[in-house]
Amino acid sequence: MKIRAAILESVGADLEVREVDLSDPGPGEVLVRVTASGVCRSDLHIRNTGERVDLPVVLGHEGCGVVEAVGEGVESPAVGDTVVLSWTPECGHCEYCLGGRPNLCRDVNSSPAAGHLSHQGRVLNRYMSVASLADHAVVRARQAVPVPPELPPEQACLIGCGVMTGFGAAVNTAGVRPGATVAVFGAGGAGISAVIGARIAGATTIVSIDPEPRRLEAARTHGATHTIEGSGRDAVRQVHELTAGGADFAVECVGRAAVMLDAVNAVRPGGTAVVVGLPLLEDTVPMNPLLFLQEKTLRGSLYGSATPHRDFAMIARLALDGRIDLASIGDAVYPLDGVNEAIAAMERGEIVRPVISFGG
Repeated sequence: MKIRAAILESVGADLEVREVDLSDPGPGEVLVRVTASGVCRSDLHIRNTGERVDLPVVLGHEGCGVVEAVGEGVESPAVGDTVVLSWTPECGHCEYCLGGRPNLCRDVNSSPAAGHLSHQGRVLNRYMSVASLADHAVVRARQAVPVPPELPPEQACLIGCGVMTGFGAAVNTAGVRPGATVAVFGAGGAGISAVIGARIAGATTIVSIDPEPRRLEAARTHGATHTIEGSGRDAVRQVHELTAGGADFAVECVGRAAVMLDAVNAVRPGGTAVVVGLPLLEDTVPMNPLLFLQEKTLRGSLYGSATPHRDFAMIARLALDGRIDLASIGDAVYPLDGVNEAIAAMERGEIVRPVISFGG
């Protein structure tokens, strides 16, 4: 079938919205009519660096939609189901899936050799096996996770990456507990979601750190008890002052090595720092081993340590119950033809999370 998709042809270039060919779903796959897709900072990272991705590629991995067709052998989801797209394939047979850690599935970011998308005879890579910056997508059935249909698509799509990543980093990976103190570095989509996760987990002091005042105000709206406009040593010092010697937990949602070190320095002896952001391949974090003699823990978090078929519906229910305001995270909505404007606004820090709406 013919669909419209946003293609990245070369590093640093604007995305090109073109009519492309999408193949029918094969065995174990489903066809999803995409209704909305968030634009994640990981998409921006790939646009700017091209790291670990073959070009040309259709970006987007934070989508939702409605199942329109299913391939052979698919029992769930069914045609007509509202789904959020997950970028972990959940192959079901690697050691991570079998061990209850589907976010680490070995098949992540894989596309079939023949490809599902093509343009003028060229196979197009599908970023994170999703490619949701298109009006339709073919994904593995386990990547299409049913959610309540009453949640607006411009909100539901955010669960597919940024919200799950930040919320899960605080709740699943860090294990924030009632009464804890938490510092969150970065107040974009993932950072604000980490603030939300910390709040719902019962943290009493939640400090949001970001250089952009508008995003800090958004963080306060979602539960941050304190904000710090800045970065580096001064921000770490202020975290220590606000938490009486260092936070119990710090969550880094920026993707810069210096900020990762700030997160480790911001926690108290015995505290835990969780790294979420996507750094450059050549980045390193120079760290004094004495930090570990203080029994600090540094952990990575991929996809918020998510089990999507458990966690997506839970987050959707929290949103429907009014405990999470997804609408104010996806704070700017654009048509597909406005995707480059959306990316530029996010890169300038003017908005928290742009959303591409396909209507319907």
